[in-house]
Amino acid sequence: MKKELKKFLAFCFILFIAVSTFSNVYASDLKTSLNIIQKESETKYLDKEQGYISKTIVNSNTNTGEVTIELKVSNTKKQIEEITKYENTEIYIMVSENIVKEAETLQRYADNIEKLAGNILKINSKTKIGIIGITGTIRETTEQEDGKVVWGENDEGEVAGSSSNAEVVVKLTDNVDTIIKGIKSMNSSKIEYRTNLQAAIKLANQSWSNNTNKILISLYDNVPNIAIGVKGHASYGSWNSPYKTPEEAIKGKHEEIATYTKNEILSLKNSNVSFFVLRPDDTSYDETWYSTTTGEKILDFDGSPYVQKLYGTIGSPTYGKMYSFNDDSINNIITESIYQDVKEVIQQDIKNVKIEDYFPKDIIDNFDFSYVGTPSIGNVTDGIDKETRSITWNIENLKGNEVATLKYNLKIKDMNNKNLLNKTIPTNEKVVLIYNDIENEKYTVTLESSPKIQLSEVKEPIKDNNDDDSTVAKGELPQTGVGIGLVSAIIILCSISIIWYFRCNKMKEI
Repeated sequence: MKKELKKFLAFCFILFIAVSTFSNVYASDLKTSLNIIQKESETKYLDKEQGYISKTIVNSNTNTGEVTIELKVSNTKKQIEEITKYENTEIYIMVSENIVKEAETLQRYADNIEKLAGNILKINSKTKIGIIGITGTIRETTEQEDGKVVWGENDEGEVAGSSSNAEVVVKLTDNVDTIIKGIKSMNSSKIEYRTNLQAAIKLANQSWSNNTNKILISLYDNVPNIAIGVKGHASYGSWNSPYKTPEEAIKGKHEEIATYTKNEILSLKNSNVSFFVLRPDDTSYDETWYSTTTGEKILDFDGSPYVQKLYGTIGSPTYGKMYSFNDDSINNIITESIYQDVKEVIQQDIKNVKIEDYFPKDIIDNFDFSYVGTPSIGNVTDGIDKETRSITWNIENLKGNEVATLKYNLKIKDMNNKNLLNKTIPTNEKVVLIYNDIENEKYTVTLESSPKIQLSEVKEPIKDNNDDDSTVAKGELPQTGVGIGLVSAIIILCSISIIWYFRCNKMKEI
């Protein structure tokens, strides 16, 4: 009896081990995948739509339970981001090279441009500024005591204007000293030119780099004397002139100058160039014309209609924005009004930029964290701080139209973690962005939206053994709970136990 009981107990123990092993093997057959429930966070814009912050799952492996997340901070205005994103800003300032003839005038322009350029470079360090000098054909005249005008031997009144009547005085630079030095060294011979504004605009429009935010500022406030193909002198009465009288010739010349230069201004619109021009609110323009042969005055000319045709008015400029120095000093217009409008066009730098990325407990407890490379800008703390459950990314300065990115991996520790099954897990709790604008005002932006993931069970179809391998049964294999094999093993164990129990009792009776 005791011997038989020992055999029975040994058998039960062996069967128990077998069943346990089967059960463990079965449990290890649980198949899961890590799925993306929400790929991207919302796009959270900074104050005044200065830029934005966002998070995106950029890579994933469902079988190994791994996702790669990109945290992005962009200093790009919303409207620029939605249309065209420019990497840099380029500004050309047009000045007449005739300003060098008077030292006081030259110094005033240099001082104003220095202040304007310095302020612009302060708000956007990726900006470059250049100077275009407006030249033209040479004008050399002497007025005598009797009122007659004598034309010098170097006068080029019979020479038509050309596209070469302008030059890049200062190439694009972010160095203010270089800009001022270039202005003061231009036109060292102090030549008086018949100004060709059309040539200067054309030169600027041919000098931009690709993929850049373009701004053209004209500090030239007068009516051009010539245009491309238009002479300084107005010819009339000759066999090759269509004009019969001096007045017809002068009006025809101004019509051509206004038309050609206006068309050049309008071409800036097609090239997406922001245009700011400085000139008097008063469109009156009076000229006295003299004979090129006798030097005597032949006409007092009112050119105000052509001024308006060329530039438009303060309220309705031909293109861009026009400033009137009738209402304010040139200094205030250049250093304040123009500066404020340029400030609206270009993207400002932000500084003291810091991002704190907080993670939920499910991520901390169940996922391994690792960086993918290094941040594109700045530096980041080593891994997740266990107390704050966060990482800190210090960028310091983020320039205008600049984008910073940081990538990291989250990999699940146990693909068979039943506690996570079918649970939607946010990859982040929140992201807090702190920064200062150029006025040193502090801002805080919180991104609470986050990409989401979920550990899900993989369902496999049941094959019908009586059909071809390609035929799939409609049922599904149960992947959780007690399996058919496990149930069968338990039934067998119970049956054997009952049989042995009765046999032992029978032997006892004998």
